[in-house]
Amino acid sequence: PLPLNPDYTFDNFVTGPCNRLAHAACVAVAEQPGKAYNPLFIHGGVGLGKSHLLQAVSQQVLATQSAPRISYLSCDSFVHQFINAIQTGDMNQFRYRYRHADLLVIDDIHFLTGHERTQEEFFHTFNTLFQQHKQIILSADCPPAEIPELEERLVSRFNWGLVARIEKPCYETRLAILQKKARLRGMALPEDVVSYVALKIESNTRELEGAITRIQGMASLQGG
Repeated sequence: PLPLNPDYTFDNFVTGPCNRLAHAACVAVAEQPGKAYNPLFIHGGVGLGKSHLLQAVSQQVLATQSAPRISYLSCDSFVHQFINAIQTGDMNQFRYRYRHADLLVIDDIHFLTGHERTQEEFFHTFNTLFQQHKQIILSADCPPAEIPELEERLVSRFNWGLVARIEKPCYETRLAILQKKARLRGMALPEDVVSYVALKIESNTRELEGAITRIQGMASLQGG
């Protein structure tokens, strides 16, 4: 089973000037895997919605394609699985698993930093999938060229497709995010409360969702 959050769908994603390109690219990829943008590389700060979009693509492909082989995992997990495969002598099984995927989605690919053998393995996995027109989606905190100690040949391949950046949400987008998160929780927040929170929290979507959770908790405790 894939580690997907059922709330992370396109319907629940709030678009704005900060993320419109990344969202549009993910929708296109979900509709035509391996044809629209391949690879698709999304980068931006923590809590801005990268994982949400990656999971939304995976869930859309699961819902619309016939028995797709999807591998969705963090880069950290990929590194640990590779190390375990070396130690146990299961390299053939490891390679088969990822080189026969229809959709390979890896979150936080910048964690390849410093893992030379894993970078080489991923290089060959990338080439195999790309040549077979299988979709590859990657996310990171920074663009490919700024990932430290990443082999130049990987940087080059990550730039082959579309590199889309997600910025911090503007005030209007923050308002929309708060309103949607509140609706999903069945909360009716007054407009002045939504405006206040949107003004106070400018960092990222995760902080905004945390604020909604705290408000809901306080309202429940105080019975109001």
